[in-house]
Amino acid sequence: MRVNWISFSTNKHHHIIVKLAVVVLLLGLAFRLFVAHYKGFASDLESPVSEKVQVRAPYVEPPVLVGISENEDHIHLDVITEKCDLFKGDWIPNPSGPSYTNESCPWIENHQNCMKNGRPDFGYLYWKWKPHDCQLPRFNAERFLELMRNKAWALIGDSISRNHAQSLLCMLSTVCT
Repeated sequence: MRVNWISFSTNKHHHIIVKLAVVVLLLGLAFRLFVAHYKGFASDLESPVSEKVQVRAPYVEPPVLVGISENEDHIHLDVITEKCDLFKGDWIPNPSGPSYTNESCPWIENHQNCMKNGRPDFGYLYWKWKPHDCQLPRFNAERFLELMRNKAWALIGDSISRNHAQSLLCMLSTVCT
């Protein structure tokens, strides 16, 4: 087997040129990213002539006052503020049971319905979370609706957040209209 040294050195030369081209492209990309992140440096490159342009603020009409009484939106909370870590606590028995069940809430879908899907025990319904060193009052759906009247909400998240939103709807549906 004969080795063609001329073609090998030519290939080696081409490899060096390709490597040099890749290095130049990467350096150019790194420089561009550096310039894009530091506006002070980039602004010197973008505008060789420094002109001060006066920009006038657009005219914005003042908001129209609507006939709402002064204290209508401010509801006294009757809550004592205390330092409370909700993540440290214990599950304790709850003899009063859940706020809603699978039968009482229309927001629970069939694939989420433990009772309908054959879960034999009901003991899991009679537990509640008790944070250490603070009182967590039972959710008051009527009070929540009072506080949220004329407010907009957006609940964003994954399937766990969806479960929380469904649970909130179930608790709110216990209020008689």
